[in-house]
Amino acid sequence: MTIVNSETHALEKIFADKYKVDFYQREYVWGSKHIDDLIRDLSTEFLKSWKPSDTFDDVLKYDPYFMGEIVLSIKDGINYIIDGQQRITTLTLLLIYIINKYKLVDGFPIDEIKPLIYKQKGGKKTFNLQIEERKECMEGLYVNGVYEAETDNASVNNIIERYNDFEASWDENINDNNINMFVYWIMYRVMFSKVWTDSDDFAYVIFETMNDRGLSLTQIEMLRSYLLANIDQSKRAVAMNTFDEVTRRLTNIKLSSKSKAEFEFFKMYFRGHYAETLSQSAGSHSDFIRIGKEFHRWVRDNETMLGLKESDDYVDFIQRIDYFSAAYDKIHSLIQKRDASNFLYLIVNDDYNFTLQPALILSAIAYKDDDETIEKKIKMLSRYLTKILSWRVWNHWLISQSALEAPIYELCKQIRSKSVEEIQEILDSEPIELPELEASPRLNQQNRRKLRVLLALITAIVGEGSKEPQYVLNNDEPQEVEHIWSNHPEEHPGYRSEDEFQTARNNIGDLLVLPKSFNASYGDDPYTDKVQQYFSQNILAQSLNKLKYSNNPGFSKYVNDSGLPFKSYDDFDGTAITERAELYKRILAYNWK
Repeated sequence: MTIVNSETHALEKIFADKYKVDFYQREYVWGSKHIDDLIRDLSTEFLKSWKPSDTFDDVLKYDPYFMGEIVLSIKDGINYIIDGQQRITTLTLLLIYIINKYKLVDGFPIDEIKPLIYKQKGGKKTFNLQIEERKECMEGLYVNGVYEAETDNASVNNIIERYNDFEASWDENINDNNINMFVYWIMYRVMFSKVWTDSDDFAYVIFETMNDRGLSLTQIEMLRSYLLANIDQSKRAVAMNTFDEVTRRLTNIKLSSKSKAEFEFFKMYFRGHYAETLSQSAGSHSDFIRIGKEFHRWVRDNETMLGLKESDDYVDFIQRIDYFSAAYDKIHSLIQKRDASNFLYLIVNDDYNFTLQPALILSAIAYKDDDETIEKKIKMLSRYLTKILSWRVWNHWLISQSALEAPIYELCKQIRSKSVEEIQEILDSEPIELPELEASPRLNQQNRRKLRVLLALITAIVGEGSKEPQYVLNNDEPQEVEHIWSNHPEEHPGYRSEDEFQTARNNIGDLLVLPKSFNASYGDDPYTDKVQQYFSQNILAQSLNKLKYSNNPGFSKYVNDSGLPFKSYDDFDGTAITERAELYKRILAYNWK
């Protein structure tokens, strides 16, 4: 029968025992604010009761300060901390700091404090909180008050920083005059509720519902704990290191949105590879909704579907997470490198700010696909996505996550872990609804950013076809959507009103993407002057100038092979705008024919 018990004890009794940190626990993560809050709380509470004439016996009557619950799993007589490691670590550092700062004060109770930090036997010092990778750091802080880290261990580096924070946060009202009484108050009136159990399974349940002081456990930490709890002890350390490496890898990915990559990855991975029910309606209990809200519980509740039965299944599950997190990292790394020569469409979709692109690509990658296969899938899926997004932008359809989340995840379900050939066959069937390339988009405040990307894409397509690759949004100089016509209605008679003129001027056929400085220099010039300057700009702008049609074999071959209606213009009127809009439309259609 599972044993669960609870008692309240002072710090002096709690710290008299030895502890190990169980695999459930996160690294040491307290920040400066937590140290500042702790010192303020302890100092304020102590000073409420303290009087200069008080003795040790008086201190024992002071009001207590409650530090919350610590949860232990007791196995083979050893206390494993399930919840409370942050506080025990911090208060141990506090005691070390106090010793180093006040040990020369008359009557300072150093011999009473030492046993709360470490035990010494046969000349060997063993800290009461036994975490091997922190031992050298704790020893250095205790002996010297400083420690120079030569490690990338997050907990060790954080311990050093928090120890240094005590000096910055210290209350000057705690000083040589009352430090001895302050220490006794901490030892005997700072209280903990100690909860312990002899069951690992029940320890996880307790762990999942507990919070550290001000730091709620994340879904990732609870998933980690659940998976590790089901792995044999002989294999647990390796699995734990693998999972922690996943977390570190994901934490280093910086998304352009405010979202955190580590949470986005788990949601995308579980939805793209495993979710069966994808309803997004309010109140739905679909896999899609549950993964978004509580993916750690969704995994626990779907053990059978996920094939989680034996210890080795959980080890394999973590290895899969490791593999796919590396693939997710690769996708973002390629986006950051902005290699438009090889991954143009991947970059274009990111410039459209389409945040679901990694989800679609990740769903298509099969476990242990090699790099060549992964890159093929990245290229084919990003290219298909660019078509979807560009067709929608052309027709003023939304390309937001909310508008496309449902069809994207339905497609994820179709292509999950398929071969390159199978995926191509699915994409050829146009699985996501496409509008026709009709009419012509017009520039407005809402679509300026999207048309900038669309025009840069059209320019890149022409450049690639002409063996003059160029993706202008990779240029160091800012690029903007610019009008070919200057904003002078009098230069273009025949329009009955200012609005009618602006409608024509904002047609995509009158637009280019050019350096911002170009418009500052030439934007107000008449077309006959401006077209001469276009020849020094990108290939789409150059195509307005007749010089581009001579002695440019790559461009000429592209025009001839494609049959696209390129032409130069000595004058650029309303008919020219209509013709250029048709050209842009046909460039897109030809590229995806």
